[in-house]
Amino acid sequence: QCFQTGLAIGADCNGVPLNAVRYDSPTFAGFSVSASWGEDDFWDVAARYAGEFNGVKLAVAAAYSHSSDENTLGTVLGVEKDVGYFQIGAYVQHVPTGLFLYGAYGREDIEARNLAGANLVLGEDNPDHWYIKAGLRRRFNDLGHTVLYGEYGEHNDMGVLAVSTAGTSSNMERWGLGVVQEVDAAAMSLWLSYRHHEGDERSALGAKTKFDEFDLIKFGALINF
Repeated sequence: QCFQTGLAIGADCNGVPLNAVRYDSPTFAGFSVSASWGEDDFWDVAARYAGEFNGVKLAVAAAYSHSSDENTLGTVLGVEKDVGYFQIGAYVQHVPTGLFLYGAYGREDIEARNLAGANLVLGEDNPDHWYIKAGLRRRFNDLGHTVLYGEYGEHNDMGVLAVSTAGTSSNMERWGLGVVQEVDAAAMSLWLSYRHHEGDERSALGAKTKFDEFDLIKFGALINF
């Protein structure tokens, strides 16, 4: 649950379409910046770098967004919020071998008040999450490259009750395995993945509620055009 958007999207709490004006700078030596504003009031700034040297690809992006919009999708009427969100991600790949590593981290800083000015965030006001993926991208056949990967992620205090019940905290974990087959002739990727989810929530008195574990198998395709 991302408080900035009011949506249970799990991570990338700024990853929703908004009515905004945005500026993207030219890229210089692999570096670029962007900024946007809108929605009475929402703003963000971001910096990016992408380059390749000695057979190693590197891409890094970091951003900070701030929202005080009471009309964001999912926000309860009569709630005034002030939420900041920082996120950073990096990808590195050794081109000759195809080995790669990706990691990401995000954290919200939450303030929320009712119309009388009373604080509504009684639990954790700094929920965060992190994610890591590692794998191999190699060409084993004439169709295109094959990608094999493993992943792990953790979400701390991002449960719905964690920001609404005094002293409540939560922890969610997910791990998975997957394979992607690229089909160059069709500009298409086919994927098959497995992901396992588990988590729990703790009250201020230490009582623990463990959620049902959940397993997900997905198969799909993406065509770029």
